[in-house]
Amino acid sequence: MSKSLTTFTGTTLYLDTMVFYTFLRGPDPAARDLFARIEAGELQCYTSVLTFDELAYRMLLALIRDQYDGSPLDRLRDHETQMIAEFYPRLAPHMARLRVFPNLVLADLTPSDLEVMDEGMRLYHIRPRDALHLAAMQKCDCFDLVSHDADFDRVPMIQRYTL
Repeated sequence: MSKSLTTFTGTTLYLDTMVFYTFLRGPDPAARDLFARIEAGELQCYTSVLTFDELAYRMLLALIRDQYDGSPLDRLRDHETQMIAEFYPRLAPHMARLRVFPNLVLADLTPSDLEVMDEGMRLYHIRPRDALHLAAMQKCDCFDLVSHDADFDRVPMIQRYTL
C-alpha cells in the first residue's frame, strides 16, 4: 500500500524511473520539491544504473511522441538510428546532470544480483526489472521507495511512496 511522499519522515529514499521521468518531463511541483530536497542534502537517495536505461528509453519515446504522429515505439523501431540521432542530443545533458546529481547514489548491478532477481520474481511475482531494482535496494539497505508502480506493494519489506 502506498503513502503520499508528504508523509515521509526519514532521510533516505530509493527512486524509481518514473520519478526522474516526472522531474524531466513536466511542471510537477512534487517532483521539483523532491529534487530540491535531494540537492540541498535533506535527503540521501539511491537508484540503480538500470534506472538510466529505462529513463533514456522512456524519454526518447516521449520526445518522439511530441514531434511525430503515430506510435512512437513503431517510429523508433522503424527509424532507430535517425530517432536516436535526432532526439538523444536533447536528452544527453539531462542524463549527464542526473548521473552526478548531489546526494544521489547509483547502485551497480552485478551477476550476483540475478539471484535476487530470481527470488523476487519467484516470491513476489514481480517483473525482472522490478526484481533487479529490489536487488539494488538490498545493496543500499533502503526500502523506502518512491514509485507509481503498485507491483512493488507485493514485496513486504518495501514501503512505497508516491509523489
